[in-house]
Amino acid sequence: MKKQFAKKIPYLVLAGFICAVGIGAPQISLAKQTNSAPKVVNQQSEKTLQKIEIGQKIKVPEFKLKENTYVLDYKISDVTGDSVKDQVILVGIKEKIDGKLDAYASNLSVIVQDGKTNRYYKYDWVYKGTDGKLYGELGREPNLIIGDYTGNKVNDIITTAPQGGNGGYVDHLFLTWEGNKLKDVLAKDVVADNQELYTNSQANFSLKLPASWKGHYKTSQYAGASANKIIPLAKHVVQFDYTTKDRKDAEMLLMISVFSKNDWSHLSSEQGPPVGSVITEANGMVYVYTTPQSNPFDPQSKDGKLFDQLYGDLKIGKFFTLLK
Repeated sequence: MKKQFAKKIPYLVLAGFICAVGIGAPQISLAKQTNSAPKVVNQQSEKTLQKIEIGQKIKVPEFKLKENTYVLDYKISDVTGDSVKDQVILVGIKEKIDGKLDAYASNLSVIVQDGKTNRYYKYDWVYKGTDGKLYGELGREPNLIIGDYTGNKVNDIITTAPQGGNGGYVDHLFLTWEGNKLKDVLAKDVVADNQELYTNSQANFSLKLPASWKGHYKTSQYAGASANKIIPLAKHVVQFDYTTKDRKDAEMLLMISVFSKNDWSHLSSEQGPPVGSVITEANGMVYVYTTPQSNPFDPQSKDGKLFDQLYGDLKIGKFFTLLK
């Protein structure tokens, strides 16, 4: 298992304004991802799409999947652009611990069965380790998000791989259909200006982060009781922290909180400094962003200058998007 450490951030009631708010999609940090050649199998003998259930073992003989390969998530959607619904299957290897399946799955792969041709396509999610070798991605209860995030009117596939539970980070794989195969979106620079994409399927939003942020931030996300400890009444809290070069210090650049409409109405009516500014409201939920009131570093220091730059590069209204 990959290990990571997430510093708990105390409750901050900070407010500020980065830019005029406007409305504009999986941590996204996708820095570890590498290309993996898609595989294709012609399964013309299939008359219908095979029945899939989350949690079941899966076999596609032509791919030679291991015995303990399980269906982790499953969606039906047209991702090939031919107006026929396809099967999108997230699979991974699971081991038993004390007789129960581990919450973690390794060697994650995305399999698409084309609804029109019944062909199978497989994309293995791999990353390069510090030793330079390629390893299969793993995650704790990974899942799929389907939606058109490239703007080409064809649904794309985002796979999330949470690492370490509350306070941990989340890896994402962003696939699109092109040239009759699955391709890694960021590997081909579809996201403009080398921006990184953060997405949170539970909180139902995503955010394009400036290219300048790459390598200078970490993300912590909280939900339920954990979010409520950060900001009272919040259903979800996501905090983006600037990290110093030695990784020994972290200061908040941005916090996005999600409240029910009633809870936000109650919270915003209380006296005292505002929690933040509303980005948008949808489906009975209110999305709020909070930024620091001042630079926590010496403005003339390297960290102080970089913090100001990263803060200034963020356009929350332009690059915030609700998931479909």
